[in-house]
Amino acid sequence: MLQWNGLPYFDHPPLAFWLMAFSFKILGVNEFATRLPSALAGIGSVFLIFLLGRKLFNQKTGFWSGIILTTVPWFWLRSREGNLDIVLVFFMILSIWLAEKTKDNLKAFFFLPIAFGFALLTKTVIAFGLLPVIVFVLLKSKVIIPKKYLLFTFFCLLFTVLPWYLTNYRAYGLTFLDRNIFVTGLKLPGYKALFSGESFNRTFNLKNTFVQIQNGISLWYKPFLVTFFLSVFFIRCQSVFVLYLWLVPFLSIFSLSAKAELWHLIILYPSIALLIASFLSLSADSFIEQIYSFFNKSGKKYFSKSILASFYFLVVSVFIFWNSSRIIKGLYKDIVKTNPVNDEIILAKAAGVNNEVIYIDDDYWPAAVFYSGRKVYSIPHSTDTNIKNVKQLFSEAQKPFQLLTKQWILERDNISTASYKVLNRIGDRVLIKSTNSDL
Repeated sequence: MLQWNGLPYFDHPPLAFWLMAFSFKILGVNEFATRLPSALAGIGSVFLIFLLGRKLFNQKTGFWSGIILTTVPWFWLRSREGNLDIVLVFFMILSIWLAEKTKDNLKAFFFLPIAFGFALLTKTVIAFGLLPVIVFVLLKSKVIIPKKYLLFTFFCLLFTVLPWYLTNYRAYGLTFLDRNIFVTGLKLPGYKALFSGESFNRTFNLKNTFVQIQNGISLWYKPFLVTFFLSVFFIRCQSVFVLYLWLVPFLSIFSLSAKAELWHLIILYPSIALLIASFLSLSADSFIEQIYSFFNKSGKKYFSKSILASFYFLVVSVFIFWNSSRIIKGLYKDIVKTNPVNDEIILAKAAGVNNEVIYIDDDYWPAAVFYSGRKVYSIPHSTDTNIKNVKQLFSEAQKPFQLLTKQWILERDNISTASYKVLNRIGDRVLIKSTNSDL
């Protein structure tokens, strides 16, 4: 059973946290050890997307998709942070690749339930969305899978995921399942929303989902839009259909969710990279075939297929590297050069050296807990405090306390400057300590 910030943790299964704990055991509790599992998963994901692209299409698709995925800003950013998303991406790509590999080598199927089980043990509900892709790939492969392999799959998935759920259910009952499956997984207020009809009265907001994708993939957004719609012309290609089967259901689910965040869409980045690369490859093959046929019919053999293919590969590679270089330059400017040390880290560490209780009304709660080394109460997310806004904090909380917040929040809630002392300020973010004065 997991605990975080002094309370039972129900949101996600434990695999990614176990990997961090193993890293801590070897390297000690520090930043590097925290980031290492997701960094290795990010590197592994790039290698796997190359293998998957090569398996689904060809070598150049695998190569291009690997470059594209590497330079997707939010994939890069999350790979260097200690989080679950990249670990999930790794096992999702691995699962699809093993399903594809089963066509050639039945032994690959033996490892498939292990990889998919690990994906479920990272983020259960969202990982289940990959199941139609895996089933489709296996059915289309027309491989006869022995009963003993199917039996192994059943027990492997059962014993990978079920023990953690049973242990937590026995300890916490429906509270655990409600939080893990319905609140965190399905983004509902709770399981009771199923009976109230609230889960069915949702606005389908595809535009917001695409805006979030644009924010995450940056300069790859326009190529994605073009290929997302034009790849329909290649939908008869089984591999292209696999990518749509990966993309479209998740896009629909996220469009129905009022709480879909930018990082939730990271699981779509590998399929986006593959879609862009495969469209460039398939359209090139089609174009080259038409050009070659035209010159053949006219009796003028000025070009060979290999020359045309090499020229197109060079042109596309130059475009991909040029676009990638612009993204890398922007990331270097924004992160490495402009902000080498995150302001969240500085403020959280500053709060950690003081004795007062720490509250936070900002979006870096997990980082604040880690870098302060203390229990931090989030406004309004903590379940073990009744404080739900800054004004209530100043009127009801025991003083003195510390608050990590933003200056505009204090001004919005009309908090008097006499009621707090600024301990540290970086930009609009502040660390303050309450005084005994009233609002």
